[in-house]
This record gives sequence, structure tokens and C-alpha cells, in this order.
Amino acid sequence: MSLRIIAGQFKGRILKAPKGPVTRPTQGMLREAVFNICQQVIEGASFLDLFAGSGAMGLEALSRGAAHATFVEGNRFAAQAIRDNIALLDLGRQSSLIVADAKAALRRLKGSFNLIYVDPPYDLKAAPFVEELLSSGLLADDGILFLEERSLGRVSPPTFASLILVGSRKFGEATLHQYRSV
Repeated sequence: MSLRIIAGQFKGRILKAPKGPVTRPTQGMLREAVFNICQQVIEGASFLDLFAGSGAMGLEALSRGAAHATFVEGNRFAAQAIRDNIALLDLGRQSSLIVADAKAALRRLKGSFNLIYVDPPYDLKAAPFVEELLSSGLLADDGILFLEERSLGRVSPPTFASLILVGSRKFGEATLHQYRSV
């Protein structure tokens, strides 16, 4: 299975993904759902791809008109795939890559993001990362946060004091939660 940009300026372009179990690329259907949800606000947006893997989410955002994407990835093989993909699409000026543990990266990030995608490895709890980015003020006013986690039966989505849950949707093994800042 090849990993492709779904729509926008780079539609159909094939991306590199690290070999082996280093990452779990987000399914095309799930990526398409995310960008259908935020299609009215993607133009000119700043996008944070936390636990970026191959960088497909942030690159898709750039392809669809985001002004800038920041990728955070702690695995060096995955980070190299992101570097390669950024170079392949000539997006160096519109992107930043932070190669670091997500918690450390969240403490170093400055500014705010209109759109944030959080997709930790399924064996990690996502809530502490979301709490950290919220306490750091990284989600812009009226920003949208997407959280992908493993579907485990009927587990309630995490709740956060400064976020409103807009909805949740299941995609195979994954569940996508959409939040809006209060």
C-alpha cells in the first residue's frame, strides 16, 4: 500500500513512510474525513502534526492550503521520512520539523495553531499530551483539535476543561475525536 496525498496542490504524490513497525500511517479515509471537516478553515492555517510519523497529515494540510505545518516526531527513522517528504514536495519554507519526544517538544513550541492533530502510538495515553498543549496555549482561539486513538469497544472520549467535544467517529481500528477550543 502506498501513502499518497489525497487532494490539493500535491494530489496523488506518493510519500515515503518509515519501514517496519515504527509508525502506523493514518488511513486515507480518516485523513479525508479530517480535511473534509476543516476544509473551510484550512486556507492560511497553521497546523501542528504531533506524533507525525511520515508527516502525511501535515503535508496533506499544506497541499490543501495551510500556510505552515509543524511536525513533531521522536523516532529518527520517521523524522528522516518526514525530511525526505518535505524535500520531495519542496515545502521547506512552509514547514518545521522538531525531532524530539512529544512532551519535550510541547514545552519548546511557541505561538498557537489553528489545527492540531494528535496521533500518539496506541499504547500511550493521549490525554496528558493534550493537557500539556492546552496548558501551553498552543491551540488558537476557535481552533480545532483532532485526536486519533485506538477503538476499544465503547470507550468514552477524553474530556478537557477548555475543549468542547464536537463528535467522534470510528474508522476500523481507529476513533477520531474532534474538539473545538472554548
